[in-house]
Amino acid sequence: MKIKLIVCANEKNVIGRNGDLVFHIKNDLRNFKRMTTDNVVIMGRKTFESLPNKQPLPNRVNIIITDDNDFSVNESNNVYIVHGIFEAVELCEAFFSDKEIFVIGGATIYNQFIGLDLIDEAYVTRVNDNSIEDNDVVINAFWDDENKWKVFYESYSQRQRTDGNDITYKFLIYKHI
Repeated sequence: MKIKLIVCANEKNVIGRNGDLVFHIKNDLRNFKRMTTDNVVIMGRKTFESLPNKQPLPNRVNIIITDDNDFSVNESNNVYIVHGIFEAVELCEAFFSDKEIFVIGGATIYNQFIGLDLIDEAYVTRVNDNSIEDNDVVINAFWDDENKWKVFYESYSQRQRTDGNDITYKFLIYKHI
């Protein structure tokens, strides 16, 4: 079973700000939806709570990792609550081996999966931006380790105009070697 990571980060590896995504790039969000639909998404509790209306992502199996034994969500047939990385992996192996598995955040969950060497591929939207603010959420730059990760695909630079600003970004696929 391959586990994939999907993330949008700037050049300082910032992925979140004030409980939300830093960037809302239409193509990135479209790719995310296309890739994860009909598959499994694994996320932490804070990421789940940042979703619109704190609702599970539709047409996906949502696995939420939390330390909170009292955490619950409204009854749903596509949500599973687990209490650790390995419990999430075991659930996927037992019930969802026919689906693609995507880790979608947040930083703690990304960093745990990476630290345990459980990620096989990473889909990274890399934004051409160097900003970083106090309390930003940052992911470890695992892709900088050329002994473990190889760029499999890199798109041409793309551009989106938002609020009068140009955002430039690339899509990259890294494979664990």
